[in-house]
Amino acid sequence: MNKRLCVAFPIVLAAAMVLAACAPQATPAPTAAPKPAQTEPAPTAAPKPAQTTSSPTAASGRKLRVGYCIPDAANSFLSALTTRVKELFAADGIEVIVASGDSDAAKQYNQIENFISMKVDALIVMAVDPVSVVSAVQEAKKAGIKVLGVPVDNQGPYDAYMHTDQFEIGQLAAKMACDFINATYPNAPDKSVEVAIASQESTPEIKKRTDGFRTIESCPKAKLVTYVDLPANPAPAEGVRAAENILTAHPNVKVFLVIGDSAAMGFSQAVRAYAPKDLDKYAIFSGDVNPENIPLLEGCKDPYRGAVAIGGGPEELAQRTYELVKKMVLGQPFPAETKDPLVTITCKK
Repeated sequence: MNKRLCVAFPIVLAAAMVLAACAPQATPAPTAAPKPAQTEPAPTAAPKPAQTTSSPTAASGRKLRVGYCIPDAANSFLSALTTRVKELFAADGIEVIVASGDSDAAKQYNQIENFISMKVDALIVMAVDPVSVVSAVQEAKKAGIKVLGVPVDNQGPYDAYMHTDQFEIGQLAAKMACDFINATYPNAPDKSVEVAIASQESTPEIKKRTDGFRTIESCPKAKLVTYVDLPANPAPAEGVRAAENILTAHPNVKVFLVIGDSAAMGFSQAVRAYAPKDLDKYAIFSGDVNPENIPLLEGCKDPYRGAVAIGGGPEELAQRTYELVKKMVLGQPFPAETKDPLVTITCKK
């Protein structure tokens, strides 16, 4: 027998006998001797169930990462969305890296290539131009990266897609506008309340939203007098300029249908400067909303009176994005299609 074991055995046996002697009033079985190295711990010292605190990791042992490509980080809605998605994943120890395409399709293509080189575990792609990223998405899939497309109306090269009905977004905004016209101008003749649309038609997806806005023409009292094409992801300052130009050319416009929340805030600023004493006669409706502005809409004191919350808003949309992509990252079953619900936010009187 190994000499070290010969020395250790009596020590272990002696320790076991001491522990047995200290046990609270335990009466040993008449014929059973205590077993060396098998001493049970006292009831109060029972070990707690093991808790898993380590972060999920790839097969190689490295930390899991998700690449998140968005059209423009200057968009307040996208900024709120991506921030929340990062927070949700961070709680699981999964890193989310956000890349802003800055409305440049070529730049976004290169960003996807960079994510492939980084060997991220999943990609979320909100394309500046859906067509331009197809080959990069296919390359990512060949590299074993799961890719979620947002928002696209067909499967295309993606493993999964999350999308909204862009036409319905515009249609819901137009309905809010028509309701405002009917409530504010009940005695107005048909086709007498002037309406302007400020949107985009540069991509097939966003053109659907614009076409939805155009359904305002079916509102009996509404008269669509002008359409203004805004730049991609317009900031509030661009909204101000567009509104001022519209009011200069069409001083009787009372209702504006605007592509998104940031531009709508600019329109609000311009209208407040243009008709500070008659704000109750004006209304601005947007195709999406920053949650920070919801109290403004619901307060009924600003010309910005309504918007469509995509997926119920950034919080709810972030939660669904997180749940879907986490399944993709961890290799769990996930749905090929997820359609976001639409909620209208408007003045509450």
